Amino acid sequence: MLNLKEALSKYNAYDAQVWTKEYFDEFSGGFNVYHIDHDFSETGGGGEAEIKVGKMLAKYNGKQVEFLPEGNKKEPDMKFDGQTWEVKYINNANIKTIRGYIEHARRKKADNGIFYWDSTEKIDYLRTAVESEVGKMRKLGRISEVPDIYYMDNRGLLRLMWKK
Repeated sequence: MLNLKEALSKYNAYDAQVWTKEYFDEFSGGFNVYHIDHDFSETGGGGEAEIKVGKMLAKYNGKQVEFLPEGNKKEPDMKFDGQTWEVKYINNANIKTIRGYIEHARRKKADNGIFYWDSTEKIDYLRTAVESEVGKMRKLGRISEVPDIYYMDNRGLLRLMWKK
């Protein structure tokens, strides 16, 4: 992990022609930068959730988050810790929808998925969806394609639900 001075130097080194420097946390050294081709969806609260999750990752977890270009829609949402991450907002999602989101993250070849909700408790839905999707992929002999699954609560804690 970089010290605060190194983190600020890294943050300031991003090319303003390609990246928008959005947030730097003076205590943790975490930050958010947005690629100019990143598309924050305005439907269903997904883009807003990405922004919230990115800021909480930086502020509470000291993560240095790059929101990746989405021009071809084949890139995961973000990158930090040398891995790619797909963020999904599941406030109104049922188990079938969550399974679809896991599959979506897999198709984008994301290393990890982060599931976020900020109202109705969704942990049981997420657990059931993960168990079902992992079971399906195990039967198909493609378990290695399933991204590691994390969830984030509204206090900013990133928790592991399933790991390969």
